[in-house]
Amino acid sequence: MKLEREKTEALVKKLKERGAEEEKPPRYAAYRLKLNGGELTIYESGSIVYSGKKREKLKEEVVKELLKLERNLPRVGCDETGKGEFFGPLVVACVCADRNCLKELLLMEVKDSKKVPSEKLIEIAEKIKKSCKGAVRVVKPERYNREYKKFKNVNRYLEHLYINLLEKLLERCSAKEIIVDKFSSRLEEALKKQFKEVKITVREKGESDPVVAAASIVAKAERLKALKELSEELGFEVKEGNVGNRELLKKIPKGELHRFVKLHFNVGERS
Repeated sequence: MKLEREKTEALVKKLKERGAEEEKPPRYAAYRLKLNGGELTIYESGSIVYSGKKREKLKEEVVKELLKLERNLPRVGCDETGKGEFFGPLVVACVCADRNCLKELLLMEVKDSKKVPSEKLIEIAEKIKKSCKGAVRVVKPERYNREYKKFKNVNRYLEHLYINLLEKLLERCSAKEIIVDKFSSRLEEALKKQFKEVKITVREKGESDPVVAAASIVAKAERLKALKELSEELGFEVKEGNVGNRELLKKIPKGELHRFVKLHFNVGERS
């Protein structure tokens, strides 16, 4: 997660009131504080790092103070994965965080799924599911190719998926705010039109918010599981990304490409 400047200043003030000692921060850091045997470094980017023998104890103290600063709870964070990859599904995930859920996310130090080792993603995703309400949509290529024809634009299709998923989630979660990682210029308008009673925040690098980061982890974990199933069905390994996967297209039986690949990438059927 990354703290906004306002929250950083409020947190530092509270920790100092509780006896935290400020030390000279390292390069690119705004603050370094020592409290009860633990050390907290807050970087200029807003990233926070815990260290010292009592790091876990300090983390609990920091999380307690951060929760006091929260106003828009419950809130929903959303993210997707697989949009730019021709093999495998598009996955959209939304996580609804109340105060208890957010506490667990902060203690887990959730961050953008791109910064989490693949071997840990599924384990962390399961912890998130146990602590928070949420909704996930895994759109496999066969369905993706069929529904894409209605929209003819991946961003319009994604907007449709997000609205559909959020409608169902909000029946179980009375959210005050929805935060979505920005992928199109029309997204904010589309969400505000559909969800008039909820604050809508669409921003780049949305994963800096722990709830969006949690959604990114859940989405990536579901995609990894789907890729494993796809690999088992095909009889060869399909990896994340597009690099090295184009040659694998030759191994797919003729007429079956639409079941495994998003065809609008112009991978084409083979004669």
